[in-house]
Amino acid sequence: MAKTKQPRRERAEDETPGKADAAASNFQVFRETLESIVVAFVLAFLFRTFEAEAFVIPTGSMSPSLLGQHKDVNCPQCGYRFRTTASSEGEDRDRLIAELPNVRGMRAEQLKAHIASLDVVGGMCPMCRNLVPMRRDLPANVLDEVNLDDVEYQPSYPGDRILVNKYGLDFGEPQRWDVIVFKFPGDGNMNYIKRLVGLPGEMLRVYQGDLFTRPLDEPAASPKIQRKPADKAAAMLQPVHDTDYESATLYAADWPLRWAATTSDGWTIEAKPGPQTVQQRFSIDQPQAAETHWLRYRHIVPEEDHWRVARAVANEGSLDAVLQRLGLTPEDWQQSRPPQLIADFNPYNARLCRGYAERDGWEIVPHPTLPNAGSLGTQWTPDLAVECDVDVEEARGELALDLVEAGYHFRATINLGDGRVELTVVDGRTGKPLPWKASGQSGIDSAGSYNLRFANVDDQLLLWVDGEVVDCGDATYDPDTLFDGGRAAMLPWRSATGEDEGDLAPVGVGARGAKLTATRLAVWRDIYYIAAKYPEDGRNLVADYDFTTWSTSELMSKPEAWQHFATRRSRDFPVHEGQLFVMGDNSPESKDSRLWMMPGVAGDRPGGPYLDRKLLIGKAVCVFWPHSWGGIPGLPKLPGWPNFKDMRLVR
Repeated sequence: MAKTKQPRRERAEDETPGKADAAASNFQVFRETLESIVVAFVLAFLFRTFEAEAFVIPTGSMSPSLLGQHKDVNCPQCGYRFRTTASSEGEDRDRLIAELPNVRGMRAEQLKAHIASLDVVGGMCPMCRNLVPMRRDLPANVLDEVNLDDVEYQPSYPGDRILVNKYGLDFGEPQRWDVIVFKFPGDGNMNYIKRLVGLPGEMLRVYQGDLFTRPLDEPAASPKIQRKPADKAAAMLQPVHDTDYESATLYAADWPLRWAATTSDGWTIEAKPGPQTVQQRFSIDQPQAAETHWLRYRHIVPEEDHWRVARAVANEGSLDAVLQRLGLTPEDWQQSRPPQLIADFNPYNARLCRGYAERDGWEIVPHPTLPNAGSLGTQWTPDLAVECDVDVEEARGELALDLVEAGYHFRATINLGDGRVELTVVDGRTGKPLPWKASGQSGIDSAGSYNLRFANVDDQLLLWVDGEVVDCGDATYDPDTLFDGGRAAMLPWRSATGEDEGDLAPVGVGARGAKLTATRLAVWRDIYYIAAKYPEDGRNLVADYDFTTWSTSELMSKPEAWQHFATRRSRDFPVHEGQLFVMGDNSPESKDSRLWMMPGVAGDRPGGPYLDRKLLIGKAVCVFWPHSWGGIPGLPKLPGWPNFKDMRLVR
């Protein structure tokens, strides 16, 4: 993936909250009107080309692939661009506002307070976990936490406008993993968009975040995992961390960088803090190294208490003075940040509404019985990918990429002299390779700059070099035959001595006898599908394990708690002839086929957890009109100017 810096948007010109919000609201109405006119002209040409239909994404159930109503934000602490849902500011709130003239007295005041409580006032950056304020008129109880002079008003943008191809359905059936648009079974006037995951004639199982199927008429058959094709797997990865967006504010407060060398005699790490981020380079030059030297990623995630210290250090200049004022020792500060397992955090879900801010203060507080309980992630997500921009200075030695799942090291080792790549699996408990291997030709056989991506998703290993998939033959594996205890025993692991951190250091980059420099390292995760079914799981729809007294942060950081993941449930769904099964990419907040029988779903209840094939409209083709942003350089901003960069195919 090409490395790009994130553009910064201009600060809102209005100085007072009231003027800023009113001006923004009027501007938004004008902008959306102009956009609608332009879109109408675009569609007129599209309809002449092929049979198609435009569709506006209503919710965030497919995020981050496709966006519903949302805020589009550049993190002021690290520069990363992310989106946060603003669906609470959408049509449902508009209907409440429309009711206001018809109510009086206490009821009117209660309704006004409820409408105000739906404002999205904050969103969390996935890179540095900074809680970014979205507007200046914040609740009074959080004003001590936020410098209003630094706050930019973040408007709500409508969902992505996509083009749906209806013509192709006349010639063939949709394929698994396609994104499809259909009439909601409970209300023919409502269009839904989801990903097709279950086909007619099969039993679909959701287990450990993955999807499995068996023939519906073969109850004794073992379900087989469904693996995404390489292009779908790449498109559905979600960001976890990127060294291009390491916050300089955190670094100044002695917050550790997430990538570190495991020995002192191998890699040289150069870290240069700038005004916003820390520029990092990882170099090694060992002509005759006998062993592989490793960099390892640790998922050290700051919480709001850590950010309070970091902001205080930025204002006061001394970490020791800040810690002393707070009654903390340097040891307390060091011990407050243990590495964690990687969870299914999605910034789109990590919003702070006004009502929650008034109750909890300036932080997102997950709760197992509240609608936003999954906003910070609840599931251990072991299917990971690592991306590396590397400058190979001499064609010698080896470069290795390593991903850990349940203590097993899935490894791609590239010979930098002849380009050959070997895929292997090493058991961290014994340090010995398992009887599994695949190989191919990477094309990296000379000095130069390369972009590498290595993924372990859906029980398969995938390697890309400069965006092209490397053919390694059959790189799939079966945990039930390869690992002791099989799939059910795949729990997080670290060695008792800490010599192998296992799933607490789940990503590694190694080199042996090589001369090279890594200029960027990034970690990604796969989608985790939650095994939830209504009514069986009506009280716990955002996690697929039993409720526990462990907090989420404890569950993700304490090895003594990890046995609890053995309670992860599986859920089976029959898909009969003439039926399809669909799910959203944003599993914690997707009301899809799993949950269509639950109360609160708009419209009448469907006949069951399935989609009738006759309700299918077509396949989503592209996002042809994202929200406008910017204009022609050197000219005033045009509200309806297309955001060409975000136009994309739907995968």
